[in-house]
Amino acid sequence: PSDSPSYQPSSLPSNVPSDMPSFSPSSQPSSAPSQSPSAIPSSSPSFQPSSMPSESPSNKPSREPSESPSDAPSESPSSGPSSSSSPTLSGSMYPSISTMPSSEPTPIASETPSVSQSPTNGPTKSPTSVPSMQPSIVEETVTIGGSLSVSIDICAYNEADLAAFVAVIIATIKDFACTDSDPQDTNSEEEDCTAEILYACGNRQRKLASSRELQASPWQIEYQVTETFTCEVAGCTSPADIAAVASIAETVSTTMGNSMESGSFLTLLSTNIVQTSGLDANIVNCLAVWGVTEEPVTEVGSPGTGRFYPDWDYYSDTCLEDGNEPIYMTNDTAFILDSLEECCERYYSWDTNSCMNVKGSGLWYADVLNNVCVTDCESGKGSSCGGRADVFSDKLYANPRSCCESELAWRFVEFCEAESFKSECYGGTGLYYRGDSAGVDVCVKDCDPANGDRACGGLVEETWVVLHDTAEDCCAEEYSWIDNELCATRTTHSTLSKYWADKTNGKCEDDSVYPTTDLSVAIYNSIESCCSEGLPWLTEGACLSTSGMDLTGAGSNKFYVDFQSQHCAKDCNGPAPCGGLTQQWNILYESEDDCCAQVWWISRSDCLKD
Repeated sequence: PSDSPSYQPSSLPSNVPSDMPSFSPSSQPSSAPSQSPSAIPSSSPSFQPSSMPSESPSNKPSREPSESPSDAPSESPSSGPSSSSSPTLSGSMYPSISTMPSSEPTPIASETPSVSQSPTNGPTKSPTSVPSMQPSIVEETVTIGGSLSVSIDICAYNEADLAAFVAVIIATIKDFACTDSDPQDTNSEEEDCTAEILYACGNRQRKLASSRELQASPWQIEYQVTETFTCEVAGCTSPADIAAVASIAETVSTTMGNSMESGSFLTLLSTNIVQTSGLDANIVNCLAVWGVTEEPVTEVGSPGTGRFYPDWDYYSDTCLEDGNEPIYMTNDTAFILDSLEECCERYYSWDTNSCMNVKGSGLWYADVLNNVCVTDCESGKGSSCGGRADVFSDKLYANPRSCCESELAWRFVEFCEAESFKSECYGGTGLYYRGDSAGVDVCVKDCDPANGDRACGGLVEETWVVLHDTAEDCCAEEYSWIDNELCATRTTHSTLSKYWADKTNGKCEDDSVYPTTDLSVAIYNSIESCCSEGLPWLTEGACLSTSGMDLTGAGSNKFYVDFQSQHCAKDCNGPAPCGGLTQQWNILYESEDDCCAQVWWISRSDCLKD
């Protein structure tokens, strides 16, 4: 350009302006400006703007805008508005919606205020004396995550059954978690509390929060409860707002924990399962449930930063994302990680479970003092929760059965599993074992006597107890000196229609009528074999007669001496002269005279028994 430009510009400027405009432009711009303005605007613009502005304004607005704006402003305003040194004292009747509100608001509020998409966290230092007719409404969203598992393997269900079970679970959760924590909220048309499933048996129902996205959960179900309320201030940081968040979190956590511990959650869940046609109602018979809830997450007040750091100041053994990391961590970004899992693996590698699951992993460990396995979750959050596991002494397992088998090997695994679940419906194996521990001299059944079966000797608890398939097998192995049939019938409390010899009273008894108390006696199939083998010193007739068999007309009709009465008697049953059937030691005589000759000191007329 010219070193000495003219102070009186041409009335017919060039159609092709210079690419390098003058450093000292004219103070009187042309009345017919160029249709192709310079791409580099003047650093000293005119104080009298053109009445016909360019149709293609510069992308870089002037640093010193005109004090008298154009009557026909550009249709493409600048994205960065200017800061006026003399703002208007009267607000616009139709204000624009700015993404960057002014730092110096007008003292006269607009009747139709703008709605900022990013309201300030702090109030203005110069508030208007006339409040807005339409104040801003800010709602806080509080989200409480939770996890739970049940004692049945729902993860083995087909897709339809799993979906039905998940629907029942979420309905039950909502019944307990979504209570009215804000009594002042009378808006019944809008649902302020919702519950949804995030994770079910490895299937993501929706994207999880970043802090848990990388974790493979041992819980069957992960869910979240979301509740909203209206804040007092835009930042939701007033004492009342903070108290409302705490109240919602406490209500959800306490309600869920108490319902798990008291069994009311299980009761309602069982009722819902029975009433759901797509599920087998029998699964409620031995059902158990346990779970945990997490710390609340808010969207406005104190949202997570997504930047995790190790909590070495308060020794919580986990990583936090509250934005309160120490200065030395802020200055060294190596301490800050993008996910909870990364942070836990780097700084708490010896106990990533506790770091990742502050309130419990839901896995199982052995409570050796009580001979059961318990769940790694805070006590009071379910019937099986045993408190947080100790990383140095407690090995974790996916289920109580594997825990019992590995850590409590001396416990009978089925009993240990049932005790760990706090299940009262375990009925035992139904097998047989030696009855010493039950105070019985024969075998007993592995079952609970409370079920009414007299054969039950109690549930087997220890592995040293040998179990047998049948009562006969148990008797043969454990009580070989007792007749097997006698032992088995005493075990099962059934009757035995066979005979045993009562040697004291010289007769045979039917065990189904007079059960023997001496389990060492021999058992006979018939009364005759009992008499001949069990009471060989008695004649068969005498044994049968004393044993209660009707032997009228039986006997030899010969005569013998009844030394007790000092008379002769006939070997027969019936009236005199029958004296009953002869005993083995009696001598029989063919006639009455031959017998009376043996008692010669008695007169013949008195010899025969009358």
